[in-house]
Amino acid sequence: MISSQLKATHIVGGEIYYDKLSGNDYKITLLVYRDCINGQAPFDNPAFITIFDINKNVIQTLSLPLISQANVPGSINNPCIQPPNNVCVEEAVYEGNVTLPPLTGGYYIVYQRCCRNNSILNIVNPGGTGSTYWEHIPGPEVVTSNSSPRFDKFPPIFICNGVQIKFDHKATDPDGDVLVYSLCSPFQGLDDCCPIVMNPPTSPSCVSPPPSCPNFNTPPPYSNINFLSPYSGGFPMSSNPVMNINSVTGFLNGVPDIDGQWVVGVCVQEFRGTQL
Repeated sequence: MISSQLKATHIVGGEIYYDKLSGNDYKITLLVYRDCINGQAPFDNPAFITIFDINKNVIQTLSLPLISQANVPGSINNPCIQPPNNVCVEEAVYEGNVTLPPLTGGYYIVYQRCCRNNSILNIVNPGGTGSTYWEHIPGPEVVTSNSSPRFDKFPPIFICNGVQIKFDHKATDPDGDVLVYSLCSPFQGLDDCCPIVMNPPTSPSCVSPPPSCPNFNTPPPYSNINFLSPYSGGFPMSSNPVMNINSVTGFLNGVPDIDGQWVVGVCVQEFRGTQL
């Protein structure tokens, strides 16, 4: 039991994006959010990023240094309610540069980690379910230069039962591409056997390691997390009217009707003309 508790239940959410620099250089930025009260593990330092080609070959492994970490302000969607003092979310920012020559099919940039808090209500086995945050850099057959969109703000840590969410979840794209928003299923990541990408694995229960405990990030495609019925990526939490996001503006709305902790995924796609 003690060993199980030390396997790092702390991931709240995250985001990864890239900026095209000069030549073939890119800056990779990773944001990771952890529960700093109930979480069992500190932030990774460094964070291990794996870069794959379209054929799932490992091109490079990056160690992104931890640039900063700070508590996320306890904003709430109702100014008349005092935020609770038993909830804490902390943000870690990682940055690093990498050189990636033009490659047909492009590159996948991947960060994986385990695990989530057992108190989450809408997914199966949250304490043993990891997270995957990834981006795709398109190949030159699609676009010659691109930077990915990034969300402008982190959602409120607290939203009130019976009160409209009303959150502007829009993103910014450095290239001015058209952005389309949706609610979506987050991706599974590593498991509670090997919760962190490193070599050798940290857990004594990982032997050699077995297939479920890789010593580097697994390649795409990635499986969605398993929602508990009746929840799904499009209906991630109990709400009436149901939670929804405007596909054009990114405005998130809905009225929660059950107290609890929930996993919610928001996706943004970028289009240049008709090209995704």
